[in-house]
Amino acid sequence: MLKPAERVSFTLQCSSNLEPLEAVWRMLEAASECSIHQTYDWCRAWTEETGAKPLIITATYASGPKTGETAFILPLNVKRSGLFKVASYIGSSYNNANYGVFSSFFLQDADADIMQEIRRQITDLPLGVDFIYLDRQPHERRGHFHPFLYWPCVENQNHAFQVSLDGGFEAVLSRGNAKRRRKKFRTSERRLDELGGYDYVRASSPEEAAELLDAFFAQKAARFEFQGIPDAFADDRIKAFFHRLAQESLSQQRKSIELYAIRLRQHDDFICAVTALSTKGADVVCQFSSIAIGNTEYASPGEMLFCLVIHDACDSGAQIFDFGIGDEQFKRSWCDIETAHYDTMIAITHLGRIGALGARLTTNLKRFVKTHPIVFRLAKAIRLWISPAQR
Repeated sequence: MLKPAERVSFTLQCSSNLEPLEAVWRMLEAASECSIHQTYDWCRAWTEETGAKPLIITATYASGPKTGETAFILPLNVKRSGLFKVASYIGSSYNNANYGVFSSFFLQDADADIMQEIRRQITDLPLGVDFIYLDRQPHERRGHFHPFLYWPCVENQNHAFQVSLDGGFEAVLSRGNAKRRRKKFRTSERRLDELGGYDYVRASSPEEAAELLDAFFAQKAARFEFQGIPDAFADDRIKAFFHRLAQESLSQQRKSIELYAIRLRQHDDFICAVTALSTKGADVVCQFSSIAIGNTEYASPGEMLFCLVIHDACDSGAQIFDFGIGDEQFKRSWCDIETAHYDTMIAITHLGRIGALGARLTTNLKRFVKTHPIVFRLAKAIRLWISPAQR
């Protein structure tokens, strides 16, 4: 924290153009605390493939020894939600964690007073939105408190789940029920062998990446239909976005999307489980996964696939395997870290005050439902009851 005499000031700007910021963006995103979802390649692919309208806020040091240096980049896109025009993180609905793009100097300098002044300056920018909604933000990353949580925020209804890879794969197993997990893995192998054997596949060509990703989309669509839930990946623009990341990652050291699968050797090389991972620094993040509906489910190919990719992550020297946001029993069976996320709402217009309040109340209601098992079961029952109308 800076002493009063050492206070610095900032100049804020907004733009709808990513390209002029590419060089400084790529430099700042190299920091370990920057999430894969705020990297330049992720944000550029989203805006270009989905047609989203970008709104990029940048803060630059205007005084002190770091004058002229970029303090942070806040990559947003604008969309309409009912009566409101809302700015949120680029690709937010498909992001597991949002942390902005900060300079290390700014993370050291930021405190409540600085962030309140920056908030005031943001509301004076010609943003063209009613409010800003920054969701799925961890309290801290790599020991750095999230600066945007100095602003009005509320705990998100969903937590994220990670497993520490310290000590290697055997250590990971020993922190859970190692005997049971090994037995289940052997059972899965035996059942898949009865179906003609299997291959553990990592996409290594454009054709294979496209095949595995299309298999995921098909499996997920069938699963959503079975559950009576709208398909989150139905939009062709969303599919194009992930296809682009998967293709670009083949030639990059850092993988935005890398596809892994369990494929049967017979039955026309049937793909029975798929997962997509991102790698950045010492983190491996599971972006999504699926299993096929049918007679291969009894072999638990999804759990088997996670055993294999976590084993690989340990061998690669990764420190954290992140299952992403959302509470599932299979995640809890692996994970020893649970991370709360927070949502920040900043009203820009008078109408936006109503929208920001509504967003806060909605998040609080969702968190109440999810933290009260009886209410949650009732909500799921109601959803299943009305699902025919949804479809």
